[in-house]
Amino acid sequence: MADTGGKIVVRQTGAIVTIQLNRPDKLNAVDREMLDTLDTVVSHLHQDESVRVVVLEGSGERAFCVGADLNHVATFDPAGIRKWVNDGNRVLSRLANLPVPVIASIHGYAVGGGLEFALACDLRIVSEDSSFGLPEITHGWFPGWGGTHRLLNVIGESKAKELVFLGERIDAQTAHGLGLVNRVVPRANLSEEVKKIAESLAQKSPVAVSAAKATLTRNPMPENGYEISYEALALSTCFTTPEVQEGLEAFLSRKREA
Repeated sequence: MADTGGKIVVRQTGAIVTIQLNRPDKLNAVDREMLDTLDTVVSHLHQDESVRVVVLEGSGERAFCVGADLNHVATFDPAGIRKWVNDGNRVLSRLANLPVPVIASIHGYAVGGGLEFALACDLRIVSEDSSFGLPEITHGWFPGWGGTHRLLNVIGESKAKELVFLGERIDAQTAHGLGLVNRVVPRANLSEEVKKIAESLAQKSPVAVSAAKATLTRNPMPENGYEISYEALALSTCFTTPEVQEGLEAFLSRKREA
């Protein structure tokens, strides 16, 4: 399995597949093309018995992923917003529900939907320069791709509420202290550390690893995003209110002027 071009780059080395988010000029912000391509890739991985480990990474020097491309999202009508939220839920749920371990290799920014991508992975190995946050609430909405549910499972209710309510960014060491990430390594060592972990997992019994993942996953999310109606409906409703539309346009205007 290999696709070396486009906004999603897929490489397979032995039993290890690497998926790279590839919009470095946009800090790997996700648009519709990326989300649809990722959906296709993950669907294929569910059927590919040659794969034992998946690695998710971002291209460029500055970011793993900064989440949704808001300039792109701002072009959607209400029906488009609902579809975007539901599709994002479905794709990340299918990523999380892969029967093999999924490792997030994180450098730079992992914020908004980018952190939601990371939370859909089983392990998060990060560089010392990485930073994390769910700033959506400061712009008038909230994480809508399953991030609130997964964050709650990973770091507990109190700290999850703190991160979501305040929208503050935290550094790698703080994230490690919260249990949000598994290991923090020097930037120069990140690829090698992830490779070492992936190769170790690939050498283990796939049946045992898959069973271990199934038993260790608390409250797995359904693959069908439409079943997560409480979150998807709430966010899509939130996005289509005049206040949020005005706030989004003001936020985008500030970005354009910066």
